[in-house]
Amino acid sequence: MTQRLKVTAVLLSFAAALLAHGGMEHVTGFVKAISPESVIVETLKHETVTVRLTAKTEAMKSGVKASLKDLRTGDRVAIHAVKDQAGALEAAEVEWGPAPASAAPRH
Repeated sequence: MTQRLKVTAVLLSFAAALLAHGGMEHVTGFVKAISPESVIVETLKHETVTVRLTAKTEAMKSGVKASLKDLRTGDRVAIHAVKDQAGALEAAEVEWGPAPASAAPRH
């Protein structure tokens, strides 16, 4: 019985981790460079990561749908990306800007 509980706990923890990330890679940092094809981010760990942009990439600025043309060098971003077959990161969504006032926590 104890063995079953341990196995169940391990399986649930893996499932929770997968659901939390939805199978996506998360890149957080500051935009170092941007082009119509990609964005280069300096992460919080001071690593440089290139993420490809596609026609399917969604943009959200301060919680509102935006255009990637509004993204600027120096903006802090959170990118949700998937790895393509070659292992390169492809952005599904790029978020930047302060959270909207309605999303701020209330004290």
